[in-house]
Amino acid sequence: MTLSPAAASIIGAALAAIASIIVSVINARFQQARFLNELDKQNSLMSYRLQKLEEKVDKHNNFDIRLVSMEEQIKTLFNYYKKDE
Repeated sequence: MTLSPAAASIIGAALAAIASIIVSVINARFQQARFLNELDKQNSLMSYRLQKLEEKVDKHNNFDIRLVSMEEQIKTLFNYYKKDE
């Protein structure tokens, strides 16, 4: 059994279309994997930056508390020396 030129042309076009779809699906999978990998990197970087920012805020908050404590101590010393005069 031989195929007519039209049938052979249709079969060839269908095979080319199937191959094209397969390549597109494979490419989409790789693109998705690369995108997710890039998202993971960005997420890690954002988490790291947020952690460092929280550490800076904690240092600042502790400085505030220490400054208030120092002010109270200075007032106490000032009052103490003022009484001695």
